[in-house]
Amino acid sequence: MHITDFQIIPYKVRLKTPWQTAHSQLLFRQGFLVKLIINDSLSAIGECAPMEAIGTESLIEAQLFLEKKLPEMLGQTAIIDSLDDTDLHPACRFALETAILSLQAQEKKQSIASLLNPEFSKKINVNTILGQLNKNIISNARQAEVEGFKCLKIKLGSGSIKTEAHILEELIKHIEPSTTIRLDANKSWSVTETQWLLNFLKPYKNEIDNIEEPLKHFASSDYKALQEHTDISLALDESFCSLKFTQAPEQYPVNTLVLKPMAQGGILNTLRLARLAERAKIKTVITSSIETAYGLWPIAHLCAAINNGQFHGIATANWLEDTLTEPPGINHGIITL
Repeated sequence: MHITDFQIIPYKVRLKTPWQTAHSQLLFRQGFLVKLIINDSLSAIGECAPMEAIGTESLIEAQLFLEKKLPEMLGQTAIIDSLDDTDLHPACRFALETAILSLQAQEKKQSIASLLNPEFSKKINVNTILGQLNKNIISNARQAEVEGFKCLKIKLGSGSIKTEAHILEELIKHIEPSTTIRLDANKSWSVTETQWLLNFLKPYKNEIDNIEEPLKHFASSDYKALQEHTDISLALDESFCSLKFTQAPEQYPVNTLVLKPMAQGGILNTLRLARLAERAKIKTVITSSIETAYGLWPIAHLCAAINNGQFHGIATANWLEDTLTEPPGINHGIITL
């Protein structure tokens, strides 16, 4: 399979609701669709959706790299080994890698999931995102349960930690016993505040799936000390990606990793990290970085290939005003491939 043509298609999509990261607010999702063509008989599209806040290259860096890289790929075989120069451009690698994997899967008449793991799961559990903790959170949570979601993700850190803790306690009293909650703190608290919250939530340890990125300033020793003294799982997301951890997974200071394939440089590296973490008995959750449906589909296939039974954070299509193509369908909190 030799690449005979390509296209770079820019896009800019408005979010229905602003997306709050640790240090900024996202109003649009912007990037490039990269189309690889094989002799007019096969083609595939990969999405390059940079987001510097999660550790990728900038939009302009991605554009310049793609404009240089793609002409060099003309006439080359569509293989992953051709992407060895993409280490500093994780979003570009995600796009090129997923397009190549899609071409290989089409040629073999397989899905990407089966290409990655013949024993992939056809059903993927997903969490829903309820946004910031506010006065409507109980009614929103109950509605999500009616829709079949068993895992609810809530963002904290916009108000007083003690006020949010008491709202959270009230919420836990109103949800079903089988429903779990994930908390994303967006790097909001000190070590002392985090320790206070963990003590406060101790009676609800079975209802809390994890608390993501609680500390304002990352220190491995702080996370390790906090995790050793609580049964509630702490999770790293942006910190794990931006600090480029090199130590073995068993030395990670928390019990859960949240991996964004766009920031990790593609689904193959994310799969490798998930397997390493699994061997070290560390949970791995895959999440979207608010890609369009062109990015969500290969991420869904990755989740299927990992097949770890976790609730993955890829139910994000409804945050965009336009997903550019049909996204994976969700029924009762499950994506079925």
